[in-house]
Amino acid sequence: MRTSPGWYTSISALAVFGLSGGRAVPTPGLSTSRQARIVADTIRGVVFDSLMRRPMAGATVLAYPNGEAAITDDQGQFKIQTHARVQRLAVFDGLLDRTGIGSLSRLLDTTATERAVITIATPSLATIWARLCPDKVSARGRDGIVLGAARTADGSTRVAGVHVRASWEPDALSQIGQGARVVDVRTDSIGSFYVCGVPPVADVFIVGYSAELSSGSVGLPGDSVPLRRQDLILGAPGHAGPVRGIVQDSRRAPVAGATIDVDGFETSLTTDGAGRFASTRMPTGTRSMLVRAVGFSPVLLAIDVLERSGDEVRVELERNVFLPGVKVTERTKAPVLRQEFEERRRMGVGQFVEAMEIKSLYNVRSIFQGRPGVTVQGNPSEFTLWVTATAGYCQPAVFLDGFRSDTQVLSAMSKDRIAAVEIYLRSVEIPARFAVVQRSCGAVLVWTTDTFSR
Repeated sequence: MRTSPGWYTSISALAVFGLSGGRAVPTPGLSTSRQARIVADTIRGVVFDSLMRRPMAGATVLAYPNGEAAITDDQGQFKIQTHARVQRLAVFDGLLDRTGIGSLSRLLDTTATERAVITIATPSLATIWARLCPDKVSARGRDGIVLGAARTADGSTRVAGVHVRASWEPDALSQIGQGARVVDVRTDSIGSFYVCGVPPVADVFIVGYSAELSSGSVGLPGDSVPLRRQDLILGAPGHAGPVRGIVQDSRRAPVAGATIDVDGFETSLTTDGAGRFASTRMPTGTRSMLVRAVGFSPVLLAIDVLERSGDEVRVELERNVFLPGVKVTERTKAPVLRQEFEERRRMGVGQFVEAMEIKSLYNVRSIFQGRPGVTVQGNPSEFTLWVTATAGYCQPAVFLDGFRSDTQVLSAMSKDRIAAVEIYLRSVEIPARFAVVQRSCGAVLVWTTDTFSR
């Protein structure tokens, strides 16, 4: 059985500790005999980030039992002076939280008479890989790890045996990401999961699901740090929980009229004059939330919807910065779209209808007629698509050349304009790009000849 991500929160076998010398200092108002019993401990050291192979600047170092603190400088160095003998050191930093390490901690030898400079280091990627991915072969550019824990919507119960799927888009400009773009793992006996071989610089989308529970699709932005943590809350179908939050600009002023879209929730929310939003009908689980407002850059973040009220969601939007004279066209993107289609077809996750088959059919409606798990209602000039879902049938999202569309647009198209179609019955099968904010249903991707011929 694999150990939990907390295995490296205490790195006694990995961090090398020395201790600096102690000395007595005079204290006004105390007798000489009492002053002799007071020992001032001076601790000097360096905190090093072995993941990125550089000093960890700006980290907080606490000395216990008195709790004296110091902040590491640009070289990772710190100095703590205290009138109590230091028994333990702890290091806290945002990097440690983001990677799941949490903190660095070590008990000190209080009987030592001579103390040397301390070096405190995070585990190296090689050490973490050997511990978490012992049966996987590390590959240059693909040796990142995404880890986390799966819990039910009560927020505390861990779930074993849950499927966790990670997917990412290929990098067309480099060799990073070549090969499989979808990795499936299961949570272990204590609900932990480890996805090995994820390119650190890639935007990754993960989703957890079982026969009874599921989360939404959650995006993890690309990061130079090769270790990323994302816990997942899994909710049951039909179960809802409360969500409340506030949207502000960079000056903490409320943003009124912002649009809030949450994965799995059919209706958009809108902030009031105070920038606040709330709902008591949000589907439980970890969900992607997309926040948009006119004049601001959109923000995508993950939220945990629990059965009971959770923390307030605080979102900060930044105003758009426009660069005149720069024109981006879809022409440069078109070859990549076709290449990605071919990659997904080779992986065979969904259903794929290609040009030769489409050519022999009667109309656009007939492309979907008789496909496994797909039901078509209506006539060729106006039809509706339904796909099988866990609780019956649902209407899939429709994308035309990568943009949101609907069956009315498809009904009005000529069959000869369609070069390829992809059908995904379940939300967990949808390619990462089209599952950022998506309902708990499948998707249909339609590609035109104009797009594929460029």
